[in-house]
Amino acid sequence: MTTAIEELDLSMGSYVKGITLDDHTFLATTNFRQVKTITRDPVLLQPNARRGVADVDELEHEQSIHELIQRALSSGKKANVPKYRAYIERLVQGNIGVLPPMHLWSGDLMKVINTGGNTYIVVPNGERLLAIDGETQLTAHYALGNAAAVPAEVKEKHRRLPLAAVIHHGIDIRAARQYFYDLNVLAVRPNTSLSLSMDARDPIMQVVGDVESGIPFLHGRVDRQARQLTKKSAKVVTLQALRQMVINVAKGKSGIQYGARPAPLEDVDMPELTTVAGEWIGAFFNTFEREITNREEFLAATGPVLAAVGAMGHDLLKTPDYTRGQRMTTMLESLRAVDWAKGNHWDGIAGGYTLTGAFSVKGTKEVAYAVYNALTNVESGAYHRVRRSTASISPAPVSASATA
Repeated sequence: MTTAIEELDLSMGSYVKGITLDDHTFLATTNFRQVKTITRDPVLLQPNARRGVADVDELEHEQSIHELIQRALSSGKKANVPKYRAYIERLVQGNIGVLPPMHLWSGDLMKVINTGGNTYIVVPNGERLLAIDGETQLTAHYALGNAAAVPAEVKEKHRRLPLAAVIHHGIDIRAARQYFYDLNVLAVRPNTSLSLSMDARDPIMQVVGDVESGIPFLHGRVDRQARQLTKKSAKVVTLQALRQMVINVAKGKSGIQYGARPAPLEDVDMPELTTVAGEWIGAFFNTFEREITNREEFLAATGPVLAAVGAMGHDLLKTPDYTRGQRMTTMLESLRAVDWAKGNHWDGIAGGYTLTGAFSVKGTKEVAYAVYNALTNVESGAYHRVRRSTASISPAPVSASATA
């Protein structure tokens, strides 16, 4: 129930500004300076957490309730805290980003008051709200606030950073558990490709965007949402596969291991990567347009092949620009000898046959190394197996730098 008053009685507790959504839900606008007074560091609520003697009974009571409405701060959730802390620190310092509202809970019904045209919910002194959603974020805020190595000015900016919170009050533990389920289980996470396409901070994605826009063949033909192309898709490559190609141009075949994860790029000249990736990937797609667009019969557009071709481009990245054109011509001539048709010659390299007799391509991480070997290692049997004829073709094994 909302009460109208003229003056605030600050002795009542913490006044959190916001708007009332219903009798048990309050949308608050706050900051970490205030959040620290109405919550507790979730680390202290974990089993076997170190606690001071003075507040041990109170903390044990909160911890027993915490177990009923939250999962433990362990495994992947615990590992995500340092990453979230670093994200918040970058956000505080002006990087683009956004923090979702935390959902905080109390079983007690709290007083909501209107005064001076503003609405406040009053969290009584000593009351601690528990997070039923956003606990990793809350833990990351405490971690940043407690970090000794963070400069004082950054901590002050963090304390004043606007935060949103939904405060659920006057509902029992059973309802809080249901809220946890609804907020965490019913949500549908976007797939990897869509997530990657939305990440404006990923330097690789900036290169991918430049590569895509610089290759006319790819205009309007990159699927930004699907993990893999359907048989009837008019697209020719997924965003995830194109990103993998660019990573492999940057890192060689070792880039295959990163998949959708960020790859270390400290040693990479990004403008040079953009140039080389655009030239090499564009040359491949333009040279093998027929094989790439006919996915029913050919393997050229499959994830493992694209990843291997991208890794071949790493050799060009290490080649002086005055000889790069000739090197690329030689590599393309070698690939022209490849029989991209699905068949026995790719069995055990890119995939294998199903019980129904269809050729099935395996996952990129599983077979891209074998495909790379077949495309580049002239001394391997696989190199000769996948080619129609190598008698008149100059082999184009990659240099040692591309196998790093």
